Amino acid sequence: MAQASSSLRSWILLVAGLSFVAGVLTGFALPDLFASDRTPQSTEAYARDLVSRYGLNAEQERLLRMVLREDERLELEILRSADWSQLPEALRNRRLAQKRRTNQRIRFVLDPEQRALYDRDSRPENR
Repeated sequence: MAQASSSLRSWILLVAGLSFVAGVLTGFALPDLFASDRTPQSTEAYARDLVSRYGLNAEQERLLRMVLREDERLELEILRSADWSQLPEALRNRRLAQKRRTNQRIRFVLDPEQRALYDRDSRPENR
């Protein structure tokens, strides 16, 4: 009877472990597979389009890319400096969801002991 119980316990742990791994892998793959292209044109694609559309020479292309990189940097700076309450609710929700996904991915990288420390340090009262 003890051997049957041990065998059943092993199967349950194996299925639970495989389910966890499948869930983590799904969490990595599905967001990218089902994400629609709702974001504005990428900076790189925009630069290529402007170069092609207006026939920019190499120097103009170099300067254009500098301008676009600076614009991107300043835009991110503005977003990072925004007060949380100033952001629209939809944007706050997207940001929270992304933070949760990143947190799950970080936890997946860590071994159990490191994960326990990370979880302890990640609690709001420890920040």
